[in-house]
Amino acid sequence: MSESSKKSLFNSNRTIVWVFICAVMVAGLLLILPLYMQNCLTKLYSKSNELSFKIGQLQRERTLQELEINKLSSLENLSAFADSVGLDLNGVPIKVRITGAP
Repeated sequence: MSESSKKSLFNSNRTIVWVFICAVMVAGLLLILPLYMQNCLTKLYSKSNELSFKIGQLQRERTLQELEINKLSSLENLSAFADSVGLDLNGVPIKVRITGAP
């Protein structure tokens, strides 16, 4: 065999080996990719559940605070508070300053 035919055969064998190695790597990646995607999806679902639970807790806390605000700002509560500190909301108004010319 001549030198050029050996070189051509060597290059073609090397090419075949590289193609085979690349095919094995691509097949491996294609087999691992669904497992990786499933793991990512599972992490996202667990994070979504954690966040929805936290949202529920925050909404409950907000509702309780709104109820407390409504209770504290009710007219009965304000009049009871005014009576306890002597403000008498239902009393006759008192003239504070004299108006008009002296």
